[in-house]
Amino acid sequence: MRSKLRSILPLILSFPFLTGLQAEDKLLIGKILQFGKLLATENAYVPIESNEITSELSKLNDKTVRILCNMKGSTCNPIRYEIFPFLDSKEIKPWTIKKIPDYVNHNIFAFNPNASPDGKYLFWTAYIKRGKSGTQKIWFSKLDEKGFWEDGKEMSAPLNNEMPSAVISALPGGNELFVFGTFGERELLDELSKDFESKGELAARSSKNSNEYRKKIEELRAEYDERSRQITRRVPLYKSFKEKDSWSKPSILKFPDFYNLYRKKNDSSQEVFGGSTLSSSGRILIYSSQHKDSKGKLDLYATKMLSDGTFPLGTNLGEVINTDHEEMAPFLASDDRTLYFSSDGHKGLSIYMTRRIGDGWDQWTKPVEVSENLKGVNFFSIPANSDWAYISKEGQLFMAYLPKEMRPEKVVVIDGKVLDTDGNPLSADIHYESLKSHEKIGSAKSDPSTGNFSIVLPFGENYGFYAQKKGYLPVSQNLNLSSKKKFSEKVEVVLQLPPIRERGTIQINNLFFESKSFEIAPESAPELDRLAEIVKENPEIEIQIEGHTDNVGKKKDNLILSEKRATAVAEYLSKKHSIPKERIQTKGFGDSVPLSKNDSDEGRKRNRRVNFTILKKK
Repeated sequence: MRSKLRSILPLILSFPFLTGLQAEDKLLIGKILQFGKLLATENAYVPIESNEITSELSKLNDKTVRILCNMKGSTCNPIRYEIFPFLDSKEIKPWTIKKIPDYVNHNIFAFNPNASPDGKYLFWTAYIKRGKSGTQKIWFSKLDEKGFWEDGKEMSAPLNNEMPSAVISALPGGNELFVFGTFGERELLDELSKDFESKGELAARSSKNSNEYRKKIEELRAEYDERSRQITRRVPLYKSFKEKDSWSKPSILKFPDFYNLYRKKNDSSQEVFGGSTLSSSGRILIYSSQHKDSKGKLDLYATKMLSDGTFPLGTNLGEVINTDHEEMAPFLASDDRTLYFSSDGHKGLSIYMTRRIGDGWDQWTKPVEVSENLKGVNFFSIPANSDWAYISKEGQLFMAYLPKEMRPEKVVVIDGKVLDTDGNPLSADIHYESLKSHEKIGSAKSDPSTGNFSIVLPFGENYGFYAQKKGYLPVSQNLNLSSKKKFSEKVEVVLQLPPIRERGTIQINNLFFESKSFEIAPESAPELDRLAEIVKENPEIEIQIEGHTDNVGKKKDNLILSEKRATAVAEYLSKKHSIPKERIQTKGFGDSVPLSKNDSDEGRKRNRRVNFTILKKK
């Protein structure tokens, strides 16, 4: 592109103007000339109409850009733009740094960029001046269909309030946010004061003498002080979910044992929290804090969510990572193995990278400085499978092109949609698990307006994932990523949930048998256990388990096999979960009801299935 532009620039006076009478959006690539007034493309000389973006383009004279134009005749009315090199450009020099356009953050002091793992949303913290002081607000932008960041917007309440707020991690799909801030503490302290006042009045009425009253008040004050400390010193981390027209009120992360001993140098009452990061699964939290076993001022710790949703106190990441200085601003990549963090130890203030060794969280490779180009950069974020990192420096947002050795490992991004059987979007919970260990790995939520969701699956597991919603049958699929064979980085799925009613049917997708066998494989347990819960939660329903095969072999043998597989599932439900046998019927269809032609491996695979059907709903 550069060489072609050079060759045509001397002939610029002979360029034709783009012609056309109707206004339309058009994507143009070219070089900015005359301080933002002209665009030189490969075959045209395009005037640029003056608007809010033109002042930005005037600073990019002689730079190559990609512009979304609203064409008015031959004139480009610029809507959005991107500076070269573009995201899909080839042969980019490592550590190329390019600025995110000012129209995105409205030229307001910006830092702490956080991209959602699927790369569709960018969140950051804006410093908003108010008189002599200021506060921190959450802003965001969405990637449009043509790959441009839209105008940034300040998020509304409840995610922004009068106190500083920031996004720590955006989970895949941008439907769940993990945020730092102060939400609900004032209300809790007000309730505590009212409770103390009420109990004080009760103590006055019930005490026989002044000594008894004084003792009760002292006990109440000690209780009040302790409960007040628990409220004001709890972990300042929250989760919020996208609702139809807004976001849910942030709920405190369940981290009851959290504490932080690090205080501001000149104010011992003010904590210094070094930041945190949540894995794309939402179940691994890495945070910066000072505990009793800390090596330095701020150490990095890792904690894994328990089955009840609580995070226990974290494990120190060890002396390989933690120095006697400050390790902070961690970012865990989507592969759940590559960790980036800021440190003023090691080689001085910079961004460092380390990789997790094995399956635990206490063994890491020796940290390496990501790049001398990033000295002074404190925040770092990378979408899944991206070659670009989002960084901030001196109040501006940038993108940095990473060399291969500094990129996280590849993952698979599931881009999905949850619908009802009429094609309407559903707000549902999506869960994914290891079919081998039966361990729950992560969860997500679908967008109430569109049904869209995303989950990120690192290699090394045979995954089952499913969508569930109250009043509907859960629908599942599986993806075997046990080996690191070449696999598409993006997989699109649609999960249609039938309502729990008569003749409602689902295919039991994560049910596995050995070839020509009716013995249920251990990997099937999570799926069958879920179906058992549906039956137990809905005592008014009776079900039928239906077996189907492909047409390989004799029809009689296929019929017998389908009957035995249906019976095996029914016995699992009745024996393991004590579901009365009279509520479960079985039927084998053999190869008589195919979903596809039996002339390919894929077709035969689709035909080998077991269905779950509701016969009656009293």
